Amino acid sequence: MTRNKQIRAVLLAALMVFSVFAGSIAFTGSAAAAATSINTTTVSGSSATVDVTVDATAGDNNTTVWIDLDDDGTLDSGEPVATNDSYTAGSAMDVLVSGLDVSDLTPGQYELAAAETAGAPVTGTTSEDVSSTVTVTNNDEPELISAVHYNDGSNDLLELSFNEEVQNFAGNIEVYQDGEEVTSAVVSSGPTQNNPGQLVIQTNDLYTGDIVVNLEGVEDTEGNELEEGLDDDYNSTVTVATVTVTDDNSVSVTDAYKGETVAATNGNLGTAVEVESDDSQDDVESFFRSGSTGSTSAVYTFDTSNRELQRYNITIGSSLDEKIQVRDLGLEVSIDDLNVTDEDLIEGTVSANSDRENVKIALLDDDGDEVDDGSMTVNLNGQGEYDFEFNASELDLDTGDYTVEVTDTASGVSVESDTITVEDAGEGSADFGESVITEQRGDVVSIPVTVENTDTATVSIGSWEQGYAANVTVEDGNDDGEVILLWDSSKSTATGNNNPSSVFDVEDGDDDVLSGNDGVAEVGLATSNLIDAGDYDLEVRTGSAVSDSENVATLVLEEGGVSAVRTWTAPAGESLTDLDEVSEALENGNITEDSQIAFEDQVVVQIEASGLEGTTGAQDDETPNFFATGNGYDDSYRLTINQTNPDPNRDPKILDVANASVVADGDNDTYFVVFDSDEIDAYRDENDDGVLQTSEKNAGTVDVDDDDSFNVQFKMIEEDEVSSSNLALVDDNSSQTDSYEHVEAEHTFDADPVNVTNAADQMISGSSNVAPGTELTLRVESDGDTQPRFLKTATVYVQADGSFSGSFDFSEQSVGDTFTVTADGGVASDEEVDGNVVESVETSTTTSEDTTTTADTTTTADTTTTTAATTTTAATTTEETTTTSSQTPGFGVVVALVALVAAALLAVRRDN
Repeated sequence: MTRNKQIRAVLLAALMVFSVFAGSIAFTGSAAAAATSINTTTVSGSSATVDVTVDATAGDNNTTVWIDLDDDGTLDSGEPVATNDSYTAGSAMDVLVSGLDVSDLTPGQYELAAAETAGAPVTGTTSEDVSSTVTVTNNDEPELISAVHYNDGSNDLLELSFNEEVQNFAGNIEVYQDGEEVTSAVVSSGPTQNNPGQLVIQTNDLYTGDIVVNLEGVEDTEGNELEEGLDDDYNSTVTVATVTVTDDNSVSVTDAYKGETVAATNGNLGTAVEVESDDSQDDVESFFRSGSTGSTSAVYTFDTSNRELQRYNITIGSSLDEKIQVRDLGLEVSIDDLNVTDEDLIEGTVSANSDRENVKIALLDDDGDEVDDGSMTVNLNGQGEYDFEFNASELDLDTGDYTVEVTDTASGVSVESDTITVEDAGEGSADFGESVITEQRGDVVSIPVTVENTDTATVSIGSWEQGYAANVTVEDGNDDGEVILLWDSSKSTATGNNNPSSVFDVEDGDDDVLSGNDGVAEVGLATSNLIDAGDYDLEVRTGSAVSDSENVATLVLEEGGVSAVRTWTAPAGESLTDLDEVSEALENGNITEDSQIAFEDQVVVQIEASGLEGTTGAQDDETPNFFATGNGYDDSYRLTINQTNPDPNRDPKILDVANASVVADGDNDTYFVVFDSDEIDAYRDENDDGVLQTSEKNAGTVDVDDDDSFNVQFKMIEEDEVSSSNLALVDDNSSQTDSYEHVEAEHTFDADPVNVTNAADQMISGSSNVAPGTELTLRVESDGDTQPRFLKTATVYVQADGSFSGSFDFSEQSVGDTFTVTADGGVASDEEVDGNVVESVETSTTTSEDTTTTADTTTTADTTTTTAATTTTAATTTEETTTTSSQTPGFGVVVALVALVAAALLAVRRDN
């Protein structure tokens, strides 16, 4: 607004309170003639000519007119003034006074005063009640002050507030919602100008989203076209208020989501409105705002976008009318990939704190305009989420920056995503991640395929000349540029030709194998038996067509077979149900290789064999169908565990491992067969063939004892010995064996009795043949006449070498106290020994050379200290060691060192 307009606005505001009146002119100083009337009522432009009738008596030949801004009948400094002194005094006549400057006045009504004087007028000249009301106008265009769409409690209204009265609006107002015209939804009665400058349009609904009103053709009463407040196309954005507070004399709490606009109205112009924080709340940021509906508006708007999540009081006029609780809708939009090509999908997720209906998702270009066909209206599901996608290729997107705008149409709350950059996809290409891929026949072969500027590629395996040919199309579903194609080489036979989905798979669940209209997945030429070992061609090209290859690689299939069988043990109760648990137990030492396994501990048979992945379904760490036909084998391979020390005149026992747990490490061609030694079923090998038969199972089970020894064999069987219904995985038999024996579980202590001194950190140790990692409880309890009574416990773990040890504090005990030590835990029975608190416990230090040990013990009333001085003489080395014996009671030097190592390992074991 220009400075002149600002001055006009100030003056008009001051003059609006003045009343229109008529009067006569009074003169100060010498006698004056009277101006009898003023005839001009309208002034247009920046200056005016005023028609005044005067008496023109002798000596009075100067007629003065002025704009009486303060309506006091007196010419004051600063008031616009003009004079005419070119006429001759005489009788009454009409005098025209020109040059009255009204350029600094805003349009409106003003008091026009006149006086006739004998000389030039001066400040203080007064009229003799001769005045008139004059209307000042100018050629400036009218201005749109506000456009608000709201509900007044009864009707949906669109109010347009102008700075002056308008006309020519009938048929010239168009309303658009999100770029689509909704003028037809306006109630037929059309716009009404309830008050000058206030235009009200009733609609059939409260429209949300991007609401625009077009006002081309609307003008003021002077014919000036409306331009102020509009863009070049005569459009203005409409403020949509989805929550309304009315003056209904009842105070309640209404929810509004942050970002909604609240309308406050009592239907009247110029009504004062106050918004302030509800003082009944704790720990909220204070807020206060006052305003008015406006001189040509009956509605006040309160935007909650930047307001705190709290309760606000709305006062319309002089009384509190409503409380608005502002809450967080939590509307969010996330984009999966902010850098895509013009052939990719733009994918993302919309979420909110509650289920929402009619949520609009729109793709916007860098000008903020909605992309053609780039929007959708969805409902958020029960989780308040929706996954969306826009296909850049179908929308024919240009390269550049885009955003996704999400609008909750019910509340008008919207949120916009981060910038998405669309680049030119360029020409697509596909290749193999490795030039030579090596695997064993029968296994699942991982074929890494890389793609660039495309999502699909077609791979060919083998050729007609090589006796096997297959084609498969893969899709990069997560746009990481790589697909790991899985080909099950055990499905190379004719049976796989009828079901390509069993032959091909992908490693990443986001990727896919395509067939039908999208791609191919077929075995064009299958083998009669398992595919032979040898080199096979690999070819790849972009898209889903089987055409000339872009790149090639070589697949080397080797002969499979069994490379190792090992027996391990694990504590009873140790959970070993999947590869993660087995790997952790191996790392922590809770699975240890052993040929002597305490009866009732777990037996773990580790099998290292290639060529089994496809048949057993053991890709990666999936749970394999290892014993498909039961009894521990499926005809093409078998695991047998046979007794090697049967009782006299008894057939050896055979363990039935068909129900054992099997954990696969397919990447490393390794399988773990796990069973509890006291829960496995055993049968007599009546046929003496080492293979469990159905007839032997029908004879009933026998017990496994703690002194039984077993031979463990895993064998992959050659084609001549495999039945026609199964597939031979090796050309020649391949097997490996191992053995183990069951022993009676027991714990022993390193000393009997156990002697300790009355000091802290007294170590009690022993050994056990239960599985390393087994948790034991050492219990030290006073006995006999020992007073006061005491009880000490420690949790320890059996180490890899079978040892265990625990540290105890005896500093509060007295020499001569006696106690009992009990080792409790695992599958062994409790072991108990006696113990004594003594003055000192002698320890010795031994080196690898000839050693002479001298013990020198000194005891005081408060502490006991034992010093062992050792001198070692050798050909090249002499060492001297001093040891405080009270820290290692009851042990020789070697035993003490073992105990110290065991204590160090204790911390590691506590994690298991």
